[in-house]
Formats: sequence, structure tokens, C-alpha cells
Amino acid sequence: MTSDLNQLRARIFLSCGQSKESNELETARQIAKRLEELGFDPYVAVEEQSLRGLKENIFAQLERSEYFVFVDFKREGLAGTDPEIHRGSVFSHQELAVASFLGVPVIALQEKGIKPDDGILRFLQTNATTFTDRHLLPNVISDRIQSRGWDSRMRNELVLTRDPAENSDAHLRGTPDKGRFFHVSVKNCHSRKTATNCYVYLEKAVRVNPRMEIPLNSVEFKWEGYVLPNAHISARSARRFDAFWIHHDHPNHLQFNFFSDSTAFIPQIQGEGEFDLRYCVVSDNFPISRIDLRLKLSHSLDSTTLQQVGYATAT
Repeated sequence: MTSDLNQLRARIFLSCGQSKESNELETARQIAKRLEELGFDPYVAVEEQSLRGLKENIFAQLERSEYFVFVDFKREGLAGTDPEIHRGSVFSHQELAVASFLGVPVIALQEKGIKPDDGILRFLQTNATTFTDRHLLPNVISDRIQSRGWDSRMRNELVLTRDPAENSDAHLRGTPDKGRFFHVSVKNCHSRKTATNCYVYLEKAVRVNPRMEIPLNSVEFKWEGYVLPNAHISARSARRFDAFWIHHDHPNHLQFNFFSDSTAFIPQIQGEGEFDLRYCVVSDNFPISRIDLRLKLSHSLDSTTLQQVGYATAT
């Protein structure tokens, strides 16, 4: 999955008007194209007419975005102003307010003639850049992004990956017996922020054939080489957790390292066959991340495999 990690791009939420009566839509497209050339993944916000649309599209995209570009185009003039002063886009100002609440870094631009420091801009230290020529906006935004040092390879995300070779044999403490441990890697893709208090859970387990869901109780799993359930992951670094381990003398019975004093929390996964497993990682300051795995459990330990199904990202 290394190549997939290398292809992750920082997401920019582009908030700007898209009036059909002017060239705003084409300007938005040109800005998005320039952002893609810089290596970013732009999302051009479309005005939503329903609460569901706001929650599923606008709010969800804002929460996932690493950066926010605010372009305030002129709207109708304000009565009683001479020379005429215009209001900006109400919808874009609302998106700016949400981005500010979420703590997303902002670059702001305002068309000349808009009432200065209007709305939430009055309370934010964004130092909005005034522009007159819309055709120059892509280059102006590009310059601002580079001067601010925005990183196109950064992602506000924990990415879970499974390398089929990430197994290790070790003697069980206090005994001559050996177990094989199967690991999953958790990569912090942020360039500056440490992921704090990360916990691992087995969220779902299903025997494939015949299909049967295995009941689970929520319990914290163990990080590799660490004795507490909650771990920190530094920026641009990774840690691994123990998905499960298998006793060399009992190769078709999964064992788990978890934090509970009750046997009722032990997942009951055994017997030859295929199993779908879903793990998740939660933390104080990152979205929940998940990974789907296919386990092929065999009577021979060397024939047992654990592989990632698809490519998992944060939700």
C-alpha cells in the first residue's frame, strides 16, 4: 500500500460563488485546475438547498479538508452607499464560519467593492487579499498558497494499511511456546499534528462461507510493543497494532491481545475458513479510520494469510 500512501493529496475546500450570470463558474474551474497542478485535491463547493445536502456534502467535505480557500465575489449593491458598496456571498461566508470553527487554515480573497470586514471576516485574522481581475485569481491563489507553505502531501488522516509480510514470531512470556503475531500499520499523514490517544477496536468479524456474523463486545486492542491501550502517533510517523496472534501448536484458533479482565470480551474466531475483519482506530483529534481485511485461516500456520481488502481511508 506504499504507492497509495504516496498518492494521497491534501484536500482544499474551494468556497466561491458560481453565478451563471457571470464568469464565476468558469473562474472556479480554473482555480480548481490550478490547485490540481500544485498537487492538491480541490473540492468546489456547490450551494445546497437542503439540510441533508449540507450535512452529507458541505459539512462532510469541510470536516475532511486540510485547507480552505475563500473567494468572495460581489453581489448586489447596498442601498444608500456612494460610491456603491456591495455585499459578498452569504453562502461562502457561512462556509467560512464553519471552516473557522473546525480550525481549517484559510486563505481569503475579496473582490474590490465589497464592504470590508463584513460578516465573520471582522473577527478572523485572515488578511483578505483584494482582487479586481477574476482571470488572475488562479495565479494569485497559487502565490498565496506557496507563500503560506501549504503542503500538498499532508493529510489530516490516519491511514491503516496491512503488509502481508508484517508478521513476527515471538516466544510467549514465561513459556517456551511461540506465537505468530499479525500486525496492521497506522500512518499519521499530517505534517505537523500528533495523533493523540489512539485506540484500536475490532469493529466487525464475519465468517465468509457459510456467512455468519461473529458477535463482538467493544474492547481496546494492544499496540505492538506497548503496554497501554492509548498511544500517540507523531506527525508523519507510524505505529503498528496486534490484529491477533496464533499459537504455533494451535494454528486454526485466533488469540487476541486486549485490555479486559473478562473472557466475555474474547472474539471467538476459529476453524479453517475465510473471515472478513474490520478494525478501526479512534483518536482525540483525527477522524475515525478503518481497514477491511480478509483472513484465510488454515490448519497450517504458514498457509494462513491476512490481506487488506481495497484501500481504507478516514470516515
